[in-house]
Amino acid sequence: MSEAPKAFRRAHSDEQRAQRREAILDVARAMLDEMRVASLSLNELSRRVGLAKSNVLRYFESREAVLLELLDRETREWLGDLEEALGNPPAGTAAGTELVAARIAKTVAARPAFCDLCGSAAGVLEHNVSADVAAEYKHAAIANSVRLAELVGPFVGGLSASGAPLFVGTVNVLVGGVWAASQPSPGMAAAYAADPELAAMKLNFETAVREMIATVLAGLAHRDPDLSPQ
Repeated sequence: MSEAPKAFRRAHSDEQRAQRREAILDVARAMLDEMRVASLSLNELSRRVGLAKSNVLRYFESREAVLLELLDRETREWLGDLEEALGNPPAGTAAGTELVAARIAKTVAARPAFCDLCGSAAGVLEHNVSADVAAEYKHAAIANSVRLAELVGPFVGGLSASGAPLFVGTVNVLVGGVWAASQPSPGMAAAYAADPELAAMKLNFETAVREMIATVLAGLAHRDPDLSPQ
């Protein structure tokens, strides 16, 4: 059963406004434990927060603006998980490549809401937002991309100026794209279960992400002249 709406008192200071925004993000995040991004409506979010929809729009200009900010928060939390999971770089670039691929796949697989947000970002969430919100989100995404490259670089012999954005962009596309492809509809899941030949087409998310990232890193090492062991 859904929680009853909470009583709302209008925020009168910047600190209170920030707290209201975080409360809205917290509720949106909890909703993604129950439903996919596509099913999360502004009406239901408002109800669960305990605000009229017009009051939610005082803090975020649209549903998509809420979810873009939530995606940034989830990305930063995932990067913290990844940093902890990576530990210290092993001896040997090849070993580091396999470790990076495995740890990225494992940590993103543990965050289905993050994966669903990634899969919805370009086609859905980046729409219905103003230029100001779009710019703020993209600047945050750049900062997250820099951090990801900094975390991975020591494990793969360094990421060059050209290799780093290519790798980060590939990770972003892979996480969202493979997640979407690995979440079959009920009808498709039934078809996979009934036909062994079709079952081979069902993607295992973590395995697919791991193998693709390892392949990308191996390809960068061979194709990018600026990428070499330190």
